[in-house]
Amino acid sequence: MKGDAPDFDRIVAHYCQMSGEAWTNALEAELTFARIFARHAYWRENPPAPVLFSALAIGLGCWKPERRADDAVAALRGLFPSGRI
Repeated sequence: MKGDAPDFDRIVAHYCQMSGEAWTNALEAELTFARIFARHAYWRENPPAPVLFSALAIGLGCWKPERRADDAVAALRGLFPSGRI
């Protein structure tokens, strides 16, 4: 997050990494917070491969992620609790 504003580029990058979708202008135009939140709810039950690989690497002690001071998705949920703008 930059100041009080969510880092939208980071949110879209995360969404694309987890979904496998290409980052296009069309995706940005169609992507809504409700869709992001729905995908995150699904991914909590069915983690995508990048999440599983990260968990394995952390669990085996092969990698330790850098801690971030902010959580963009949590910031968005706080700003838009219903998922609507």
